[in-house]
Amino acid sequence: MTHVFENGILVSCDECIIDIKRRLKQKIPFEIKDFRDDPEASRKETLEFIIATLYHSENCLERPHSCRKKITKLLLEHGQFKEEEINEIFDKHSYKSTNYSLEFMENHPEEDFIKLTMERFGIERDKTPITEETKYNFPFSGCDYKMFIGFCRMDVEILKCPDCGNEVMNTPDNVTMGYEHDLVCPFCINNREDEFDTKGLLKPGNPCHHGFWDTQKPEIIYTGTDYFAIFHPKCKKSKREDKKGLMVVNGVWVDDSGRVVLGLECIYCGARNALKPFTKGGKIPLLNESGAEWRRVESPILEIINNGESNKVEFKSSLRWDYKQNRANGELEYVIAKSIAGFMNADGGILLIGVDDYKNILGLDKDYLTFGKDKQNRDGFELRLRDVINKYIGKKYQRFIRITFENVYGKEICYVDVRKSPEPIFIKKDGRNEFVVRLGNRTQILDPKETMEYIKMHWENNEIP
Repeated sequence: MTHVFENGILVSCDECIIDIKRRLKQKIPFEIKDFRDDPEASRKETLEFIIATLYHSENCLERPHSCRKKITKLLLEHGQFKEEEINEIFDKHSYKSTNYSLEFMENHPEEDFIKLTMERFGIERDKTPITEETKYNFPFSGCDYKMFIGFCRMDVEILKCPDCGNEVMNTPDNVTMGYEHDLVCPFCINNREDEFDTKGLLKPGNPCHHGFWDTQKPEIIYTGTDYFAIFHPKCKKSKREDKKGLMVVNGVWVDDSGRVVLGLECIYCGARNALKPFTKGGKIPLLNESGAEWRRVESPILEIINNGESNKVEFKSSLRWDYKQNRANGELEYVIAKSIAGFMNADGGILLIGVDDYKNILGLDKDYLTFGKDKQNRDGFELRLRDVINKYIGKKYQRFIRITFENVYGKEICYVDVRKSPEPIFIKKDGRNEFVVRLGNRTQILDPKETMEYIKMHWENNEIP
């Protein structure tokens, strides 16, 4: 997986690295945008970014010279850049150091590195010049810069900060470190009064893994057999006379040590904390909503997503919303119909709409926005999907398709359960009929000869209703 979303927050991404390595391997030229006044300056800056990205992706701290040789070889085999250009970039970012790498020490067995280190710190100084190693210091580039020079392929969501009004990109650069992975405004986050200040918070991540008990210890004001009550003692937005805020549970999860984490959130200011009760044996079963049955409830749809695509499972990001072009695209509806028909012509299967190829749960919100105001919901989505099936496949085949919806991590997913058809299904498009079938983990269009052979093999002896 090259990028990871949590609760709709892009917490990690290396799409640019993957794309650079793919282009080098397949010898695809890099596009050089004219983002500087001088085209030659744009070319140099693009090459500098490519080298820096590759350098940081290797074991550059321990083996800087091997990294330079490897990167130089890859770029020369690619053929777009000359050796003198590559050397110029490396020389520009070189510096001398007495903090020796493992590679340098291996290549200089004649040196007494213990003595050199002592001389470096002035513990044992003589008049002999201290041996220096040539190293390279390439800067790290943020996602905004990668977009500026044209090396980001992600469809990045733009949000508006409620505090300063600046636009903030949903990228790993703006995600806090740790377990909570909050999406924050970089202009406001450094101006917070304390860790409980929600200034600049755009999207909250998972419940806090560790609460900050030392600075603002929550007050447990009531414990009983049926519930407990906790106050946030220094709430800045409390409407109570005592200026305290009631904290409610906003999430439950289990940490790496098997302890239950109850995420707490103040109803007034949004300040968050965490409570960790003891568990039996370090584990806790998940109960059903009513609590009537003490059993573990597994999520079938999560298991399907985690297992990935197959001959019986396919993921589609959306019904109508084009994430690459960031707009509604009616042509995607044909792709959905083709996937359904492919399952019907094979052994049936499951189509999940709202999940991308990398198992990221995107949800259906973008699709909802493409419908009329009174249809931006599940009913409107199902109605549109049924219309797509009628248009491309045929109304009489609706009985082989069951459409339901699942809520996973707060996002809605359309679950399409497709049964095998007792007769061949043809897709109607642009005045012609196409025969598609699910083969392996791909839906393929068969040519006329392949279609006849496939139908003869699968339906010749079956009674067609």
